[in-house]
Amino acid sequence: MSGISVGHDPLTHERIEQLVQARFPDVAADITFGELTLFASAEDLIDLLRFCRDDDELACEALADVGGVHFPAGEHVIERQTSTTGWPAHRVSRDIGVVEVNYVLRSLSRNHWFRVACATSDDGGTLPTVTGLWPGANFPEREIFDMFGVVFEGHPDMTRILMPDDWLGHPLRKDYPLGGVDTNYKHGKFIPPPHQRDLREVIGDTPAATRHLPLLPGDADSETGGDQ
Repeated sequence: MSGISVGHDPLTHERIEQLVQARFPDVAADITFGELTLFASAEDLIDLLRFCRDDDELACEALADVGGVHFPAGEHVIERQTSTTGWPAHRVSRDIGVVEVNYVLRSLSRNHWFRVACATSDDGGTLPTVTGLWPGANFPEREIFDMFGVVFEGHPDMTRILMPDDWLGHPLRKDYPLGGVDTNYKHGKFIPPPHQRDLREVIGDTPAATRHLPLLPGDADSETGGDQ
């Protein structure tokens, strides 16, 4: 592509699928709730994304987002079917755990978008980096490495970006242990929603107890500042 031109109509999902599968016949497609997802292997990923970017009809100049989803082994997931509308009819159980990385591609010149999904093992899985196609993938790929443990081969700086360098595990995986420190707010008392709230019952029955309490939008006495 020599540049971005405007004025073209968006491609239909069926046309996008046709263009991609003519070049990559092993790529499956799914249309769920009006959104198109293409499923690629790690071997085809870079060539497919480059094709989506450089093809004159697809013209996906922008990588709008990169995200990850963890599917642990044994979890029942929706089976992907080719060219379906609505939810597929049944679910299957995965034999191995995977992390599915979703690349959201957008055409600025034609105003269409779709996803390309690529899965890798959740036990030391790797995928090729796409920073050579879109340098803006640098930080999102680091976030996926940090949160899910996927290593992107060829990335210029494959290090954590959110958690400390010595952090153990990857917090957005579904097998990551829940934890944390219990914290009580407002003296450990339950605060009802504003329309059910009587501040004197919550924190005390004296005017002094409510005088400096910040009021939330919607509180009945917000106009008076709480000094009753």
